Amino acid sequence: MTLWRVILVVVALAYGGFGFLFLFNPEEMSSILSIPLGVPSARTDFRAMYGGLEIGVGTFLLACALRREFVRLGLFAAACALIAMATSRTVGLLLDGFAFTQLLIAVVEWILGIASTWGAVVAKPDRDSLPTPLQDPTPDASVVDTTPPGIA
Repeated sequence: MTLWRVILVVVALAYGGFGFLFLFNPEEMSSILSIPLGVPSARTDFRAMYGGLEIGVGTFLLACALRREFVRLGLFAAACALIAMATSRTVGLLLDGFAFTQLLIAVVEWILGIASTWGAVVAKPDRDSLPTPLQDPTPDASVVDTTPPGIA
């Protein structure tokens, strides 16, 4: 298993694990984040957004990790989600004030987001990505000349 697949599995399991915690323990998880859930509608929305969405993202990323040709796609998706969350959380910390739990979460998101971005950019195409449109996906295929006619 490549480093990129390991990173993708770690991110997928983190999303899925936290998703299940938020889905089945909304009161405890919301208190850790200091989010009051005073009415049943708030708990339902909390379960859907923090639980269901995270479970869905984790499932997608795990499916990508299991198929070599989808690893870069999964890393790109993880990078988009993690960098967006880390950036938003950092802006929140700057605008709303310091909160240690939020800072810790932001640091983890930045680290995993940067690792996912790095993997999405540098993973070797012959091992961890979809073939290019002019490339035959079979391993023993001959090289296709992609040079336009008239160019030496």
